[in-house]
Amino acid sequence: MPLARRLQITRFLTETNLTTLLSNSLSGTSVSKRMAVEIGGISLGLWCERGMRAALDPGHKSFISSGDASQTCDVELDISAVTQISLPSVAPCFSSGGLWSAYTAPTGTQFYFSTPTLGSEPYKAAWFDPTFSRGHIVLNRILMRTNDETFPLEYPVDELTMMHRLALGAGVELHALGLADRDGSGYLFVGHSGAGKSTTARLWMAEHGVRLLSDDRIILRKHDGDFWMYGTPWHGDAGVASQGRALLSSIFLLEHFPRNEIVPMAPPQAAAELFARAFVPHYLGEGIDFTLGFLESVAQTVSCSTLRFTPTKSAVEAIRHARA
Repeated sequence: MPLARRLQITRFLTETNLTTLLSNSLSGTSVSKRMAVEIGGISLGLWCERGMRAALDPGHKSFISSGDASQTCDVELDISAVTQISLPSVAPCFSSGGLWSAYTAPTGTQFYFSTPTLGSEPYKAAWFDPTFSRGHIVLNRILMRTNDETFPLEYPVDELTMMHRLALGAGVELHALGLADRDGSGYLFVGHSGAGKSTTARLWMAEHGVRLLSDDRIILRKHDGDFWMYGTPWHGDAGVASQGRALLSSIFLLEHFPRNEIVPMAPPQAAAELFARAFVPHYLGEGIDFTLGFLESVAQTVSCSTLRFTPTKSAVEAIRHARA
């Protein structure tokens, strides 16, 4: 039976048919379109079926892999289109309350995406093996306009893929602004929406020699005992999204205040504050355990403080003075 037809009739992935889907890869065929990006030092390779007008989301253009796109990536994804995508008959383990829902099984994790604009039927599904190294993204051909380009990796597929892969031992994604100062110091400013990340980003953008990574989502990873910050495509109001990375020197929890103050935090408190601002699949126990341990190590290794600040250049000067 052709792959497209098999996908069309699949309602829920059992151990047998998931293995079949992931092993019946488009990889290496002369009829496939290949694309590859790298986010947080993790490469994602896409093999798209013949004739599909697939493209990278505009936000991914700065994250195109600089290596040989045909080489095997950390996460390999096959992309195809079918005429119908049916939801599983069981309840999801998690629902975002809007765009996506997640289902877990011994064979891996599945995501289904829908929007009221296109009706109740899913317009996209993504299925991954337990290690998030192999996956299959399926697009609903009926709901796609045939003359338009499609973006298989568009948000939130890209972030969900990274969030789960990181939680399996590779790192953590945080709601944060990351930057490297002119002296090489790497600062991470964490905060929920409205805490002042984009405001802080604009203050530092005005400074000569400062390199910003992202103003809303930062990936933290550990290499040879050091913690590194990576930029991501998922920017905030300041529009900062860079593929670069920087060595982490200090962490600041943002708070608006009438004056500038830097108040040190004890490691246990810092770890708890970081976890509250981490993107973690809470339905995966292994991911929670790793993330907690990772952030405890960060808090014990890196200086962590609360930054109470006014939205002026004086906040930049306060950090530099404290660092000197």
